[in-house]
Amino acid sequence: MLQEKNKTLFTLAFALLVAVSAMGQVSKKFSAGFKYSDGFSKIMLNGKYGFINKEGSLAIPCVFDYSNDFSNNYAIVRNGKKYAIISSTGLPIVDFKYEYLENFSNGLALFKQNGKFGFVDQKGVELVSPEYDFATSFSEGLALVEKNGKIGFIDNKGKVVIDIKYDFGSSFIEGLALIKVNNKFGYINTKGVTVIDPIYESATAFSEGLASVKLNGKFGIINKKVKSIVDFEYTNITPFKNGLAVFEKDGNFGLIDNKGNITAQNFQYVEESSEGLFGFKKFGLWGFMDNKGETIVEPIFENIRAFSNGMAVVSVNKKYGYIDQKGKLVVPIIFDNAIDYSEGLGAVKYRDTYLFLDQNARERIEISRSLHNQDKIMVKVLDEDSAKKDAFITSIDLD
Repeated sequence: MLQEKNKTLFTLAFALLVAVSAMGQVSKKFSAGFKYSDGFSKIMLNGKYGFINKEGSLAIPCVFDYSNDFSNNYAIVRNGKKYAIISSTGLPIVDFKYEYLENFSNGLALFKQNGKFGFVDQKGVELVSPEYDFATSFSEGLALVEKNGKIGFIDNKGKVVIDIKYDFGSSFIEGLALIKVNNKFGYINTKGVTVIDPIYESATAFSEGLASVKLNGKFGIINKKVKSIVDFEYTNITPFKNGLAVFEKDGNFGLIDNKGNITAQNFQYVEESSEGLFGFKKFGLWGFMDNKGETIVEPIFENIRAFSNGMAVVSVNKKYGYIDQKGKLVVPIIFDNAIDYSEGLGAVKYRDTYLFLDQNARERIEISRSLHNQDKIMVKVLDEDSAKKDAFITSIDLD
């Protein structure tokens, strides 16, 4: 058990995948963990998925062949080759009849049936019939659709509001969508009016009023008035986030601000920011820097992951732990695996046991095979007084 002096408790949780075999028997598998989302974490028992809550209780039985995480109180699940959408009660609100499903966006969920795409509402009513060869979820009130190799946009009633005539397109972001005409990229607004002519070899969606576009084999940055903010001299530039973008030039990586000023450079690689910090690679090892390029965490790790809830997974010699945003090692690098913090908890694997830790590195939930009954899973939960309580998920057998 890991402990820290600070007693602040957050409510996040994650979990990890494990397969455990009983000696002399058919492999009986269970997976515990996956990240907590909307208060639920997936669990897999003998090939079937369900969900546990933050008390460690089985909230939704393990009856699904596959499941996504919950998002906005809904989850995509699959039985056989058919998908459905369930609510937090575990009951389907969209039946098992689709070849593909995405979660709700603007009140509608994208589905695929008989090779064609349409949209269904939260009552299970198909508001847009499956007639398109491809489609994306709604964004800013419009959805991209494809028919006969051409792209256009529909509203939430299924009406085509931007003609299906483009070679390529992307969802609307910041009022503009990327389109492709005669192998060149440009932008249209939600009225279908071309506001930036298709003259670019490649382009990204606008972010914070800026977009990365490519001319003559090099990337630069333009604003919505097509003013050049950054010269066309880069191999790649990521979308801006909090006023900064990651660039690549001549095999080196760095940071550039929205005025075109370079704030950091000469790195082997730079990750996009997470919680205000950028992961960077130098001399083959990883560390973190701030938005001014100042090193906050020295590059001493073999691998890192983005910060989440103020914690980042780091690894050395294929073992995992966590650091905080000051670079302090909060959880020792001794675990076989670790999952990003989410909704207050992180999860680590040690041998065949999974520990859920709060942000003070105190153990809150432990999931392992029962020592007394190998066909059951033991869940141990710590209360606020750190008194460990044992509870079986008694309704689930591993046979």
